[in-house]
Amino acid sequence: MSIRLEHIGSVAVVHVTDEVDMATEAQLRATLTDAVSAGPAALVLDLTCVTFFASAGLHVLVDVQHDATARGLDMLVAADKRSVLRPLQITGVDQLVTVVASVDQALAHS
Repeated sequence: MSIRLEHIGSVAVVHVTDEVDMATEAQLRATLTDAVSAGPAALVLDLTCVTFFASAGLHVLVDVQHDATARGLDMLVAADKRSVLRPLQITGVDQLVTVVASVDQALAHS
């Protein structure tokens, strides 16, 4: 997994590629926690290049969403692949976070 943090205006965009699982959970959590702590207007998690999204990633997403909400930040997830969308749907996490098909849509929404 690779992670890249980008700031577009006042929005923090975290781009993730490859697989999100137990082996990569800590790195993802640390990056997202740092991004939220910096106080952006919104946080976009770009999962459009993720090929596998395990339950460990879902736990990170829920925890970071709670932290973002407590700080008054919007968090959006950009995802367009079944490998990410299906776990979000099955677990109901897609009801907790706003899921859109692209980073551009997330930026327009934030």
